[in-house]
Amino acid sequence: METNESNVGLKDRVLDNLLLGLIVILFLYQLWYIQTLPYETMTHTIIHLGLAVIVILIARLKEAKTRLMWMLLVLMGVMAVFSTVYLFTNYRVILSDPSYPPTMALITASVMTVICFLLVKWSFGLVFPAFGFAAVLYVLFGDVLPGAFSAPSTSVGRAVTLLAADVTSPWGSYGSLLELSANYLFLFIAFGAILNAFGGLKFVVQLGNIAANALRSGPAALSIITSALLGSVTGSSAANITVTGSFTIPLMKDSGYTPHQAAAIEAAASNGGQFLPPIMGATVFVMAAYTGIPYIEIMVAALVPALIYFFILLVYAETNAIKMDMQRKDYELDTKQMLFDAPRFVIPFGVLIFLLLSGFSLMRVVFWSTIVVIAVGVLYGLNKKTRLKWPEVKERFVKGILTASNVAVILALVGVVVAAIEITGLSHQLSMIFGAFAGDNVFVMLLLTMVASLILGVGLPTPAAYVIVATVLSPLLLRAGVPLLQAHLFPLFFAVISHLTPPIGIGLILASNLADASFKKSAIEVFKAAYVVVFLPFFFIYTPELLLDYETIYGLVSTIFAILLLFFTFSIFLNNHFKLKLNHKERLIMLGTTILTLLFIIFDNPLLLAIGVGGCILGLYLNKKRSEEKVSLVEN
Repeated sequence: METNESNVGLKDRVLDNLLLGLIVILFLYQLWYIQTLPYETMTHTIIHLGLAVIVILIARLKEAKTRLMWMLLVLMGVMAVFSTVYLFTNYRVILSDPSYPPTMALITASVMTVICFLLVKWSFGLVFPAFGFAAVLYVLFGDVLPGAFSAPSTSVGRAVTLLAADVTSPWGSYGSLLELSANYLFLFIAFGAILNAFGGLKFVVQLGNIAANALRSGPAALSIITSALLGSVTGSSAANITVTGSFTIPLMKDSGYTPHQAAAIEAAASNGGQFLPPIMGATVFVMAAYTGIPYIEIMVAALVPALIYFFILLVYAETNAIKMDMQRKDYELDTKQMLFDAPRFVIPFGVLIFLLLSGFSLMRVVFWSTIVVIAVGVLYGLNKKTRLKWPEVKERFVKGILTASNVAVILALVGVVVAAIEITGLSHQLSMIFGAFAGDNVFVMLLLTMVASLILGVGLPTPAAYVIVATVLSPLLLRAGVPLLQAHLFPLFFAVISHLTPPIGIGLILASNLADASFKKSAIEVFKAAYVVVFLPFFFIYTPELLLDYETIYGLVSTIFAILLLFFTFSIFLNNHFKLKLNHKERLIMLGTTILTLLFIIFDNPLLLAIGVGGCILGLYLNKKRSEEKVSLVEN
């Protein structure tokens, strides 16, 4: 018995060391390539995907429960190594005639694509691999379908070439989407992981403590602030919920929030971090490269919508804290320690923003920002007070690189789907179908895009979700006359909130499990908490002032104020509480104010906004007065 246990322990240690070694090799390789650019990008993507796949397979080996699964993973690893070596060493041969590569190239590319299918299925569920499988079937058998959905006839060899083996194509497994991961997205995700590993996010938690001390919704405010900032950096709502939710959800439940309220707040805050500047879960850098829009322009445009989202989420948390008569609590705040910790967060971010504003390429920006994070972290580790706990550093670093590796594998699979859409002409057919439904009505087109984004974003990390909706749906909006920035931000927001929407809201599932809450109740509650995100993208189109695209200061200020007032009054109406539960008159006033404010946004009549402001003040005053009268009666 002891021998078996020691063998298991030895195997785990060997796999741990092997995984760490491969992760370090992958990380150093990425830094080396970005700094030296020794060969073509397409060759780089072959190595990038091969190393990412092998890293994930080794991590899977640690979790394998049966001998059969262990043997399958080892076989997949051997095949991945062989395929990667073959494609790398025969790259020039394939390049000489990419339309008709050698048979072995077709086999090895197919092997890597099948491995990607399996890894994505194991890590993220069946939904997206099912899309991928349907895309492959459509390429092979789409010619038998009737009418508008009929696709050109394609042989198996030609299909494999176009979907996987053509290393010069912008589509397919080794196309431009995997190139995004290989060139900078991988290291941007690693940047967030290393920042966390070296303690750079302790400063963020202290910022959350300041907000928690100022509001009655203390634990919820802590969750919202920390989860928002961490989510922006880490790029994974699931990982963020797991990390911050493990301590914020129990705090919220202990203070009086119901389990489903705690789950909703944590899920909404962590998920919202994906569109919070300056990092936006690394998606902003993908969008900048994909669209050609400067990073700073996207970041500035997304700032106000993100702030409105989190403000209304705080309103939800605060009104529920008042509703449940929670008392303000004091959270430990060490100002001296906070100032001491600040450089670990501020310096790397400062360097990142400075390099971006200075016009450095994204590849150089991510390289030097990552180096600065490591340098600052190591310097802090030399101090006795902040001596690094290397097992903790290792764990966070490994998790971050695994996340980045998973994104690489997903983007390879997304490349297959995009290739299928392009070579069959499905994108054009979708445009015609959506156009037939919508006609000249842009609003109907937006509704169709919203539904499609919610479906396409299911279960995917934010950068991968953005890539798929940007490839499939943004062109449809562009053809409908929507400006470039809005055509990309609109589907992005809906792809992100697919993590909160039933039946496969992966973020909400994680949060409700952590809170021991009903998924159904949590889903209802998360809408009340985060409903703003359903409506904000529509304002991108009809009120570009929200994205700081304005003609006059009056138009900018009045529009943003009106949108904020609209969401605030509707949030009070939806939660049915301010200082006290709203009576019928107060609810009617709040709803009326919401409608009047919306009418102002549509018709730009200042009188409507003035009446709306007056209505909001009146409704809140009446409720506050009733609250004071109730307190006075109790005291007497």
